[in-house]
Amino acid sequence: MNLKKITACAAVMCAGFVFAQDYDVVKAVSEKMAAVEGSVFDMGSTGNEKNELPVHKVTVSSFYISSTEVTQKEYEAVTGENLSANKGENLPVEEVSWYDALVFCNKLSIMSSLTPVYSINGTTDPEKWGAIPRIDSSDEEKSVWNKAVLNPLADGYRLPTEAEWEFAAKGGIKDTPSIYSGSSTSAFVAWNASTSGDATHDVAKKNANELGLYDMTGNVWEWCWDWYGNYPKEDVKDPLGEKEEVTGRKIRRGGSIKSADVFCRNENRATSVPELRGVDLGFRVARSVVSGAPAVSASASVPAESAAPEASVPVSEIVPASEELSASDAVYASVEEDAFIDDTAGLSK
Repeated sequence: MNLKKITACAAVMCAGFVFAQDYDVVKAVSEKMAAVEGSVFDMGSTGNEKNELPVHKVTVSSFYISSTEVTQKEYEAVTGENLSANKGENLPVEEVSWYDALVFCNKLSIMSSLTPVYSINGTTDPEKWGAIPRIDSSDEEKSVWNKAVLNPLADGYRLPTEAEWEFAAKGGIKDTPSIYSGSSTSAFVAWNASTSGDATHDVAKKNANELGLYDMTGNVWEWCWDWYGNYPKEDVKDPLGEKEEVTGRKIRRGGSIKSADVFCRNENRATSVPELRGVDLGFRVARSVVSGAPAVSASASVPAESAAPEASVPVSEIVPASEELSASDAVYASVEEDAFIDDTAGLSK
């Protein structure tokens, strides 16, 4: 066999191996998607943080959500990289920004022959989005990514909304009232500051909640789609968060290996700038049960064809998120990955 034939055979074998890997991750993620039947629930809480008020009725449409956080094996198979500080195939991926999560979702959708949910600059192909903004990127570069558009008609993978996340954490229509996701005893369901040994753990090793979801409490914080802002005073359906300019910060939920119990409650709200990567910051994916709806933008809280209310509240009146001071609650002080400064100084507790 000559060199050309050997090279050709090697290329075919390599392509076959890559295809098999793609198929494995597509199959693995697909099989982990849990169906969540839509309903109405009380979002928020009384007697805790001010930003969890007012408690309000939220109607959530049916959707799917992964039973585990995205693992490093899955993330690397889809994106080709893994920047996690604590390495392990079945550990949750961390050191991922909100922007990184959008790239993963669209790439996984394309691999799965599903319609990608997100578009930036008019394209759903992440390869055409340009470099992922980092903390030292220009405001102009970040602004482009902050204007990512969500297509609710798409059947691909996406981040859960904050309302979907809380509804799922509480067990959906199977809800048994509890402080954490699946229990009122954090040790049963969470790897947090009391149980983690300051390291992430393989997914699905603690008890699941009523929907069969693991690690909704602890292990890593989980990015949501929404920009952070005050809760509405009125009942809402499928809310998508505030406008970008109100706070410029994205919601993350669930607490982490560094979190005290109080920050792991189902209703606790935390935020970070979307370019942040942290050693305890990851995500899980969701999918829509597709029905007719107009496209919406990340910078808007209502569908594009609906009129958004003018500035729900002045920026000065937004209740700040009361967040613990851990690695993921800070922004990078410089371009160095491990150099942090506190971004929550002065926030009310």
